[in-house]
Amino acid sequence: MIWIQPLLLTLQLMLLCVVVAALIGIPLAFLISLLPQQRRGGRVIAGYCLLSMVACVATPMILHAAAWEATAGKFGWLTFSQTAARTYTGLAGRYGGLVACVWIHGLFGASLVSLATWFGTARISNDVVDQSRLDGGPIRAWWWVRLPLAWPWVCTGLLATAILAATEMTVVDLYGVRTLADEFYLFHVTQPSLVSVMMVLVLPCALLIALAAVGILHRRRPVDARRLRPIDPAVVPESPRGWGWFAAPPAVALSTLMFAFPFAGLLMKTGQTVIVSPQPDQGATVHWSLRHCVEVLAVAPREYADEYRWTLLLAVAVGLVCVPVAWTLASLMRTRPQAGRWVDWISLVVFLIPGPIVGLVVVWLFSLPLPGFKLLYQQSLLPTILALMMRALPVSYWIIRAAYWGLDRSLLDVARLDLSWGRRMWSIDRVLLIRPLLVAGLASAVMASGDVPVTLPVLPPGVVTVGTRLFALLHSGARNQEAALAFWYVLAIIFVSIVLWIGWKRSGR
Repeated sequence: MIWIQPLLLTLQLMLLCVVVAALIGIPLAFLISLLPQQRRGGRVIAGYCLLSMVACVATPMILHAAAWEATAGKFGWLTFSQTAARTYTGLAGRYGGLVACVWIHGLFGASLVSLATWFGTARISNDVVDQSRLDGGPIRAWWWVRLPLAWPWVCTGLLATAILAATEMTVVDLYGVRTLADEFYLFHVTQPSLVSVMMVLVLPCALLIALAAVGILHRRRPVDARRLRPIDPAVVPESPRGWGWFAAPPAVALSTLMFAFPFAGLLMKTGQTVIVSPQPDQGATVHWSLRHCVEVLAVAPREYADEYRWTLLLAVAVGLVCVPVAWTLASLMRTRPQAGRWVDWISLVVFLIPGPIVGLVVVWLFSLPLPGFKLLYQQSLLPTILALMMRALPVSYWIIRAAYWGLDRSLLDVARLDLSWGRRMWSIDRVLLIRPLLVAGLASAVMASGDVPVTLPVLPPGVVTVGTRLFALLHSGARNQEAALAFWYVLAIIFVSIVLWIGWKRSGR
């Protein structure tokens, strides 16, 4: 197999997704920073924007593909067609192939970049911000001072966007973009060779990205706010009063484009009916009915009850397993910084391994001639849970590790004098980290519920999740039933995102 064309296509996809993510994510973070959050209206708009980004990140890629396919795909409501021939010649008429892949991955990456940029600029000391405003005002200060200081976080978001575009195969497979991951899934997953595995891993690139990300996260900040001289608040220029409200419409529009607009596309598609006239000159008539929408949505939970049940069971099982393991690792590595760097590096490398290879390794493991392995592989969910943990566990670990970074070190050091490690985790750490632990469990459950590339090779016979069902159905386009199946799944994601957002805000107080 000649790998040069898939490699070049993968690099092209990575580059375009990074460009889209940077062009949308960084300006969105800047617009959010201009919002007058000292007023109730500004806080509501900022909360809506940040919640939209959290929901976008929490939504699995297969759901993003389903939502945009229902909106602008072959049978999407923007194309005004229920047949393979598109009648809309605008932007939606060009949706497909590489354009669709870049659009979906780019918007997902934009939410990552925007969250990383917002977090990186918001954690800068007020002294630094006030000092920067003396020379150029709030706008110039954000672009020339706050953004460069937060550049490590921005680069981390861009790197995550690039590597996700390179290793994720569900979206590219739907639109026929043959990247390295998709080539491996289509032609080599049953009989992999060493060359195919090395090509799809892009091992040097993955190692460099992992090392760079760990170095960025552990690097000391270049500016120490404690060394800056104090500033008289009276001489700091105030932000222009109109800028905040001028920034609100574009911020809301970009945030809506990331999540609310494609989610509304599922509702539009669910209630849409297209009547094709037998007369060739009359074309097709498009109708949208609320009654039809409600009927299709009401039938979906019964029609796809098994898919919802298996998805929930796998998500809960993975979440319950990941949190104790991640909590134990994070607690041990807090007092072992050298070993902690190695665990950080390993967790990132494991997270970057493409899903088909993870599933392939689990299949090989349970095919070993050991007593009970064959039975476990064919009649249990243990192989599936182990495969899903490969990405869910690093997510839980980094959430809990970040929560440990936010705790007062002196409090934990005092607890070490009186209690053993196990009693300290249960009596002290559990009370202080209750919200981050819940957030980590929910985040790992959401990650596991939609990881289609991992689950495809390892699901036992008779088990079908929402993600795998959507992956099978979307190859022929999103119709009413597919839109209804995705709708309830996305509604659950919205609920989880709200819980994650509330827990994140409360844990930071």
